[in-house]
Amino acid sequence: MKKSCYRSFKITLIPFLILLLVGCTEKTDKDTDEYIQTVEAVLQTTLNGPNDDLTEIWNKQMENKIDVAEKREALVQYEEEIYKDYFANQTSYNDFISRYGTVLMIEPYKNNYTLKVKNIDYERTDSKENIYNFSIALEYHKKGTESPEVKRVTGQANLNRDYKIERMLIRVNDLWGSFDKK
Repeated sequence: MKKSCYRSFKITLIPFLILLLVGCTEKTDKDTDEYIQTVEAVLQTTLNGPNDDLTEIWNKQMENKIDVAEKREALVQYEEEIYKDYFANQTSYNDFISRYGTVLMIEPYKNNYTLKVKNIDYERTDSKENIYNFSIALEYHKKGTESPEVKRVTGQANLNRDYKIERMLIRVNDLWGSFDKK
């Protein structure tokens, strides 16, 4: 009788453990995870473009309609409007802007490329902090060519409890090397 009870217990326990494991390793849903929504908004804004507003700022400077100082001020205002609210503080915002921000569009713009995010996958790290790794399928297309190419770009975002970015890393060096420098 004891063997039968033990066997029944094992049979009942195994499906329970499987359900428990599946529940604990559930993927993060970017539609409901507010941390991912913050990162998604910044990545979509940063890696799609250049958009019309940014192109207009660059073109005005190239046509000598504004000088370099005015262009810089226009870029500062542009970046503040689209990025600042997503960052934890001025330091984290400045760090992002100096490394990425509109800086990420300079190379594509200078080389007649446009960028388009095709897909972003997120994975929360096994940390007590709110740290997410991401992998982006990024399409880049040169004006005058028929078909775009896709490159994988990875990175990481650290967020605070208020869903604000404290630090972000976007690994784009391989992408810039893909651009035809003619």
